[in-house]
Amino acid sequence: MATKTAKLPLDLFREGAVSRPAISQETFYLQVLRGEKTIDKLKEISYVTIFTALALGLGYAFALIPNFELVSPTVFLSGALFGIRTGTMVGILTYFIFGLLNPFGMSPLPLLLTQVIVGALLGLSGGFCYKKRWNKAHVILPLGILITLFSDILTTSAGFILFPTKKSFLAYFILGLPFVIWHVFTQGIIYGFVLPPTIQKIQKRKINHG
Repeated sequence: MATKTAKLPLDLFREGAVSRPAISQETFYLQVLRGEKTIDKLKEISYVTIFTALALGLGYAFALIPNFELVSPTVFLSGALFGIRTGTMVGILTYFIFGLLNPFGMSPLPLLLTQVIVGALLGLSGGFCYKKRWNKAHVILPLGILITLFSDILTTSAGFILFPTKKSFLAYFILGLPFVIWHVFTQGIIYGFVLPPTIQKIQKRKINHG
């Protein structure tokens, strides 16, 4: 007569011969979801940290070149790759830290607040290009030019606090106009010819590698 093989506890559990453990299936799924949310949160923190550090590094690297900067495109890129929330956080942190630790001195409070708002708007604008249909040059180029113009006008207007009289502010604005034009021109090249293929390639790699 053939001998019966003793069944392991796991086999008995699968067959329902023993009672289920105290944890229910619903609780198990909830714990899995919490674990996934924790992983997603850690990923988001790492993305924000990496892109904030990258933007700051590029900001300090080109600080001596008047109105040529890669901070804005980097913040925009973070939003385009990881969404509105990540891009906005990168923008706020980047411009706040750079304003406090500017190589030419800390930004006055009104200007610092304005710069933080600009950073948030840049990340937010980039987040709109998170969807594939919006990551094309004909969308990113005009959006980049508009946000650059708006940010320059906003930060220049904040200078009114430093130059409270109408004449002094007008002189300040006129003298800064060539720098604004140069800034818009260089940013237009970056937003029109550099960012679109960069965003598309990285997004494609993200899809291919899950």
